[in-house]
Amino acid sequence: MLITGAAGFIGRHTTKSFHRAGYRVTANDLRPAPDHLAHAARWQRGNFAASTLLAEIAAGRYQTVVHQAGISNTRAPAGPELEETNTIGVLRLADACRTGGTRLIYASSHAVYGTLHDREPIAEDADTDSVRCSGPLNPYAASKLALDEEMRARHDTGFDWVGLRYTNVFGPDETDKGPMASIISQLLRSAARTGQVRLFDDSLTAARDYIPVETVTATIVQLAEQPVPAAVYNLGSGFAVSFADVASWCARLYRQATGTLSLQVQLVPNAVTTAYQYFTCADMTALDKALPDRPTVSALSIEARAAELFETFLSCESG
Repeated sequence: MLITGAAGFIGRHTTKSFHRAGYRVTANDLRPAPDHLAHAARWQRGNFAASTLLAEIAAGRYQTVVHQAGISNTRAPAGPELEETNTIGVLRLADACRTGGTRLIYASSHAVYGTLHDREPIAEDADTDSVRCSGPLNPYAASKLALDEEMRARHDTGFDWVGLRYTNVFGPDETDKGPMASIISQLLRSAARTGQVRLFDDSLTAARDYIPVETVTATIVQLAEQPVPAAVYNLGSGFAVSFADVASWCARLYRQATGTLSLQVQLVPNAVTTAYQYFTCADMTALDKALPDRPTVSALSIEARAAELFETFLSCESG
């Protein structure tokens, strides 16, 4: 089992999940092993597309590669680095996996859809349907869509692969992502730390599809054990939660934690309206059919998970 991008947020949780499931894990990243994961994997520092690693994969050393590496900054500029890291390098990785008879599970993104015109869940085959969605709103999203399209075109038969279009993944151990952390984590952390949250003044009716990171990694472990038809699949909760609801959760949690103090909500102008996703929601029909016993979440469980995350942030501040 090889996990790339193992030092990143989702990569760390993926490494931990496979280790707990009894797998022998090789973890690859440009960064060193986090202290709490040093025992969970054989750590290998380097580029996921390095020729030596690709040769190992092509030789059949790994049964499965879970590819979590990449540039995840939605503000990253278009250019050779983004194209190589998020598209071309991954295609070389896929070629090596195909040669080695290795299953590939890679991270894509719900960002490929851009603006959903109908504010309804969107299916994977609507990614270029201009009636349903705008398509990528930034170079990052374009790099992910380009990868998905190439994978579909090059590997329609004879290769065991899955691309996962994550929605808004959230959970503990996310703070090192800074402004790229999920908005729900940012709001919960700000509420716990300062008693206030900042929202764009045009976003109270915006809504996002949130999925806990442990649900994502449990799904990936299942996909490593249960082959499904090669395709790109959405991976989200399948429903959207409004920013207003998240703000109300924060207010209630802060009031319960402090006794009487009220949460302050600051509304600020949105300077990126043309590149902002006001609604995200994944149609989960395809993955439900391919993996009918997959782990799922409810609106109540998302709210409960948010409360647990708030308590984690609160204890970090008080500690």
